[in-house]
Amino acid sequence: MLHSVEISSLTKRYGQLCALENVSLHFKAGKIYLLLGHNGAGKTTLMKLLLGIMKLKKSDTGRILYYGEDSLIKDFKYDMSYSPEVYSLFDDLTIIEYLHFVANMYRKNISIQEKIADLLERFSLNEQKNKFIFTLSNGMKRKVSHIAALMLDSPFTILDEPFTALDPTSIFLLKDYLVHKIKQSQHTFIMSSHQLAILDSIELDEDFIEVIFLENGRLLFAGKKTQLFTLTGSKTLEEAYMKMQREDLSQVSG
Repeated sequence: MLHSVEISSLTKRYGQLCALENVSLHFKAGKIYLLLGHNGAGKTTLMKLLLGIMKLKKSDTGRILYYGEDSLIKDFKYDMSYSPEVYSLFDDLTIIEYLHFVANMYRKNISIQEKIADLLERFSLNEQKNKFIFTLSNGMKRKVSHIAALMLDSPFTILDEPFTALDPTSIFLLKDYLVHKIKQSQHTFIMSSHQLAILDSIELDEDFIEVIFLENGRLLFAGKKTQLFTLTGSKTLEEAYMKMQREDLSQVSG
């Protein structure tokens, strides 16, 4: 079981563009990591590198360590799941057909039937499970993408902009589910979102929530939310975000 992922002095380039510059992070089991930063800050690149979707090239430097050592993607692919910002679903399948397809890919089709049923009920999709995906609203498609990731019960789950298109009830249910999983197990969730007020409202002890702040590919902050508030003299993530960005931009321009 994957219990930690360590990024060491990671620099990733796209030609002349430096997407990540000397970034070091340690993701540990049993926490929610809030990945913050503007568009183009390097969040998506970081997530895709963690998942093995994107590879390090000869021009890149640093290491990503799984299980405390270098590993191939085949060694950890079944320990990580992903619900992307731009979901890629098969429109000509029904909801239940799609979920079974994903389960088969992860070799879990038999073992997670009860989990699928629970999540469909939890997110109010049980009555729609035989509908074709192309008939669903954007919010319903988002929930299908989340269920496909969450049903796998992976030690590490990455959710990119998880609240987009969700109604308030679905947002509450998703937050409640994540908190429940953190409290009962050693699961780890990495979430990237611009909806800071929603992230702020996740009700967990501070020891279970870590904030990572990226700016132009550089790591500005990694630590507890209370530490970020103390550093910036803030009371909310939105206030801390604006202060961190202003202070960094002033340093760059100065």
